Amino acid sequence: MLSDFLFAINTVLPLFLVLLAGYILKKTGFLGDGFVPTGNKLVFYVALPCSIFLSMYSTDIGQLPDWGFALYATGISLLSFIGIWLIASFFIKDKPVLGSFTQGAFRGNFAFLGMPLLISLAGEAGQVRAALIMAFVVPVYNICSVVLLTACANTGKKITLGTILLPIAKNPIIIAVFLAVGFRMLGLTLPLSFQRTVGYGGNMATGLALICLGAGMRYDGFDAKFKYAFIASLIKVIVLPVVFGLGGYMFGFRGYDIAAFVILGGIPSAIAGYAMAVQIGANEYVAGTIIALSTLFSAFTLTVFVYLLRVFQVMG
Repeated sequence: MLSDFLFAINTVLPLFLVLLAGYILKKTGFLGDGFVPTGNKLVFYVALPCSIFLSMYSTDIGQLPDWGFALYATGISLLSFIGIWLIASFFIKDKPVLGSFTQGAFRGNFAFLGMPLLISLAGEAGQVRAALIMAFVVPVYNICSVVLLTACANTGKKITLGTILLPIAKNPIIIAVFLAVGFRMLGLTLPLSFQRTVGYGGNMATGLALICLGAGMRYDGFDAKFKYAFIASLIKVIVLPVVFGLGGYMFGFRGYDIAAFVILGGIPSAIAGYAMAVQIGANEYVAGTIIALSTLFSAFTLTVFVYLLRVFQVMG
């Protein structure tokens, strides 16, 4: 199992090191005060939409099998979102903190970590399952996050159906998803030059997002906000993978399906969630701290889960 341990470390640790580099660059004055807000806008409005558009455009939805897998993965993700939001609302009265807590606890960084991890573990079988998750679960992540963060934003505006639906319709990530699905359904082929141009924009998403996240991080002590971030991180990397995996087993899934559900639940909180939290008005300290902690914790938890899946012969 040493190879599994090294794989998990080599997958997760670089993300954390780039995040740390952003923090050091900001602390040493190499990055100015204007870098973080400008960089976050670039990630949210350009880099992430480009990355997600190209990923979705490359997914042939019509050829994907096993709709039961897609239905369970989408359903359990949606239920985790609703459950965490409802339970957390009893304990967290600060709405921006509640928004960041809930999003950080349920939304995983599948595009940048879960997908390559699943493909590495399961090969072609993992690629098929990863494509299903990208096609169905990732859009649910984005829609739920916009609804949540808009409802919890500290703007002083009255929350109506319009105030929730309008940000969803204008969200660049959701627009990218629907554009990509539309192109695939219509059978339209984009010129190679355009695909490469979009690819250049998408390639900077992970690195720039991590640099901005690290540069914007701060430690305010072990206060209530840090405790909330700590609890949300544990929910993300320990509670959800157990719930997703056991739930899938009870519904009759086996083999690589279970491995996919565990990875979907156990990957660290999504980098895109931080950019969303900043732009929509949630608590960016809690959002950023959840990503940092869950990324650090997942280096160990994902290794343990992969080891247990192998030991109990859940995976081939």
